[in-house]
Amino acid sequence: MAGGAIYPVGYLDGAYIPAGDVRLPLLAPGVTYAASVFEGVRGYVDHAGKGVNLFRLGEHMERLVRSTQILGLDDIPSAEEMGEVTLGLMARNGVREDCYIRIQVYLGGDGEMTARGPTGLAILARPRPQLADRLANGIRCQVSSWRRNTDNASPVRAKAAANYLNSRLAGLQAKADGYDTALILTESGTVSEAPGACLFMVRDNVLITPPVTSGILESLTRDTILRRARALGIVDDVVERPVDRTELYAASEVMLVGTGMEVVPVVGIDRLTVGSGARGPITRALQDDYFAIVRGGRDAPAQWLSPIPDLKETPQ
Repeated sequence: MAGGAIYPVGYLDGAYIPAGDVRLPLLAPGVTYAASVFEGVRGYVDHAGKGVNLFRLGEHMERLVRSTQILGLDDIPSAEEMGEVTLGLMARNGVREDCYIRIQVYLGGDGEMTARGPTGLAILARPRPQLADRLANGIRCQVSSWRRNTDNASPVRAKAAANYLNSRLAGLQAKADGYDTALILTESGTVSEAPGACLFMVRDNVLITPPVTSGILESLTRDTILRRARALGIVDDVVERPVDRTELYAASEVMLVGTGMEVVPVVGIDRLTVGSGARGPITRALQDDYFAIVRGGRDAPAQWLSPIPDLKETPQ
């Protein structure tokens, strides 16, 4: 949760409490066996300065529920309940800035690996300003020697904490070798995703991204970019298909997208320059559109923006 200090109010197992008291027990399977799933949600200040909206909150909570089903966690709150709790938390913190929220559902109890309950819900949030330099100047990536989890081993369709060990290993390798982050291939050698972000590339004015069967998280930011690129008509076509490693070297533009990453240009891969070595026009157009959408400055589906309510309007 990169950003400023954590907001003072957190949530744990049915109660709003001081953030410092949001702790998970050591023997809980959510800790010892990584039996937990999570979502990261971004909040953005409205373009007119009217407040802060959480982006695609309802769909994040629906994906969280699907993740719990894959991991076999029982008796969790509904997506609607978790969304209301999250908005209530942000209201209690009086948030009026760009922010990031971590919602975690975990398996509690005394350490049984195959238990399905009891489950708990923990939420913390903090300020998270945009990183202007990264958005403008881009990042450099390494194709990792670590391969992506397979769906029949540790399915990345679930946003499970355990899956992020794979991303961590790839990220550590990339950092040690002087890159900003990694790109991970599937066992068959096609492009999957980056740690915490999905990949798009541009070839011959076609926007291309690996399909959901390439070991990727079914990303809401990816879905947003796909929808908006088709609506804007800034490329000749928008295609979901397998991507070979060497296609990345031939691309005119590459970008990574995700809740935390937002929409970031990739200007180099494996010490090779991508395109001109600078943010390309299609990446910039998609960035501009994305930030207009998340800040309410451009029409989008009504359910995509959930305003943080005033505390006096929030159920106590």
